[in-house]
Amino acid sequence: MAALFAVAGLGLTAAPAQADAPPRATCNPEIEPVWDDIVTATVTPVVTEFTSFNVVPGTTGQQQQRLSQVTMITTKINNSADFNLSYSSALAQVSFKTGFQVETSRANTRTTDTSRTVNINAPGNYGIFRGFLRVDGEWTRYLCARSGQGTGYWIKANPNGTGYYTTYGAASEGVVLCSYPEPAGTVREAARLELCKH
Repeated sequence: MAALFAVAGLGLTAAPAQADAPPRATCNPEIEPVWDDIVTATVTPVVTEFTSFNVVPGTTGQQQQRLSQVTMITTKINNSADFNLSYSSALAQVSFKTGFQVETSRANTRTTDTSRTVNINAPGNYGIFRGFLRVDGEWTRYLCARSGQGTGYWIKANPNGTGYYTTYGAASEGVVLCSYPEPAGTVREAARLELCKH
């Protein structure tokens, strides 16, 4: 199904993330057996589908185009896309670091809906894009080790270091012009830079 877009819209940016310690020195293994800590979170705008086209005088109006896949983002835990769903709680913590919702299940950005219809009112070289804010970083898991009835203390599940994760936010779509700057750190700006290569 084709979608109709106008030349408008802003993207999202996120502040650098800082590591959080476990919530307190002690824990209750019956209530909180696991604590996931997102140590770092790096946000990168990524264009996953894109096409460029030229509109000459006398051909403005609705334009139907088909996007081509540029790349694909896949959620991963410790470099594996086939991670145990119990690790979804770790990805859920990423949203608190970035300030926007991210994918927490086994998923990727692949789509079969690549047809787009746009309304162009001026000649020029345009790009149509679909993309996401990808988040990569390190994480660690603490386990509540029982020390008594209803009491325990936190220990690192992986004392040798941290693990790694990849996830992504909501899709961003639209139309860009090479000559029209977009906000830095957004998918729109990444798409504009892609267009300027053509």
